[in-house]
Amino acid sequence: MMERQLAESVIQHFWSGRPVPVDPSEIAGKAGIEVKGLSPFQPNYDPSISGAYTNEGGHPVIYYNLSDPPNRQRFTVAHELGHHFLQHGPRFRDTSATLAGGSYDPVEVSANRFAAELLMPAYTMRVMIVDQGVTSVETLASAMQVSEQAMIYRLKNLGYIR
Repeated sequence: MMERQLAESVIQHFWSGRPVPVDPSEIAGKAGIEVKGLSPFQPNYDPSISGAYTNEGGHPVIYYNLSDPPNRQRFTVAHELGHHFLQHGPRFRDTSATLAGGSYDPVEVSANRFAAELLMPAYTMRVMIVDQGVTSVETLASAMQVSEQAMIYRLKNLGYIR
């Protein structure tokens, strides 16, 4: 899976030796990508927009919605990082539906896979579940600062649950 290899490479390069939770905003900064929050107090604010990946003056910028819950914000930044590292080019409107797996656009699906791989690395999941015996979805989600829904989806994709 291309997304897994790329996410593992990004973690190795920008987060090596550090524990979970992985901080996608810090990784973005280290990769030279500016991260900006979108506020309801800004002109043209659209509450349905969770994030965007753009190029401003030749510099990559990730936007995320400050009104979204913190775990959603983290996933949004990781998703937009996916667009950057997967070289999808600017993606101007990622809504809750595209981030929640409600999109069949292969580019959005790929960015979601990258985000899951980045925030919930397969190796770390294996260590926690197999080696440490952690079986609580709530504990795993909390450790990686993702939603329980995202964790359940990830556990299914990794084959730990049906």
